[in-house]
Formats: sequence, structure tokens, C-alpha cells
Amino acid sequence: MRNPWVHDDVPEAAGSGYGGRVQLLGAVVWGALLCGVGGTALLVGTGTVEPALAASLRSAVTYVLAGAASVLLLPLVLRLLAVSRLLAAVAFLAGAWLVGGFVWSRESERILGTLPGEGGLGPGAESFGGLFELAETLFALL
Repeated sequence: MRNPWVHDDVPEAAGSGYGGRVQLLGAVVWGALLCGVGGTALLVGTGTVEPALAASLRSAVTYVLAGAASVLLLPLVLRLLAVSRLLAAVAFLAGAWLVGGFVWSRESERILGTLPGEGGLGPGAESFGGLFELAETLFALL
């Protein structure tokens, strides 16, 4: 039985099927998404633009921006995975570092406030205090 999805009349010059204007349109759409999400994350993350929102809505905006940035980084990591696993790992770690730094800079007070006690660490976890200070210092250096 012949497969109806296979077309024998397609010329060899058709190539991959995507060329010219379709690639240009894809590049424009991805560029606009990257500029929009990256610009918003940069402006909000640096404090240049500080929306006057309630704390819960502010957290929601932070997590939506972090999720959108992570989703936009995924095609880059997958494309680099075809080239080199090392490049893909470096791109993944750099993206995770940037997105994590953005979330930490906006939500560190709330995250530390959810820990037991008065914003401090619970009994037996004194060693984590230095870890939080180290993370804050490293994110401040960026």
C-alpha cells in the first residue's frame, strides 16, 4: 500500500522546505521575543523600572519572566547540543545562573522570610547561613 503522506512529485531542489521568507519571519519573531523578555527582565531586574504591584503579583511577574526566559533558552541549548555537549552544558549553566540571579535579586527577602524563625535558619542548620551569604555576594557581583 502506498503511503499518502509521501509525495513523489517533490523536486530535489526543494531542499529542506524552509527557506527565504520563512526563516526571516522566524528570526524576526524569535528576536522580538528575546528582546521583549530580555529587556523586561533587565529593566525589572536592575530596578530601573519598579512596578508598584502587590507582593504576590510581583512574585507572579518574576516567575512568569523567569519561565519565559527559560523557555526561550531551550531552543538555543538544544541547537548547541547538536554541536557540542560541552557548549550546551555551558549555555545551560549560564542561562540557569542568569535566570536564578534574576529570581534571587527580586525574591531573596521573601525566600529568606519563609525559613523557620525570624528570617533565620532553624536549629542545626547554621552552616547554611554562610551559603546564603555566599549566594547573595555572588549574585551581587553580577
